[in-house]
Amino acid sequence: MSSFALVVTTSPIDNKTNTALAFAEQLLADGHILKGIFFYQDGVLNANKYVQTPSDELNLLTAWAEFNKKTSTPLHLCYTAGERRGLTDSDDDQFNHNIHPAFTISGLGELVVLTCAASKVVQL
Repeated sequence: MSSFALVVTTSPIDNKTNTALAFAEQLLADGHILKGIFFYQDGVLNANKYVQTPSDELNLLTAWAEFNKKTSTPLHLCYTAGERRGLTDSDDDQFNHNIHPAFTISGLGELVVLTCAASKVVQL
């Protein structure tokens, strides 16, 4: 079996994000090791706990959080990409902490660690 690192660069409204989640679930179902998932570029928007999803669509925030809870797979969020897109972990009066707790705030160094630890890297 192989070990994988997954890099998600697509927003929660992009169909590729559904594919990334399904791919991650299938990797584990097939017995592979998933070292972690790194959310980068527009992928960081998947961690915004204030995104509203229509009732007839898959709520990817909830789906990623459930995946994390069920599998203990780390969900790393690029902090710099998040800041550029309005995500913050600040509780300052002028900001609202809007990052879902299932996500771990990380930097690009964590991406390097993940890719070095995995035998295969897949970006969606």
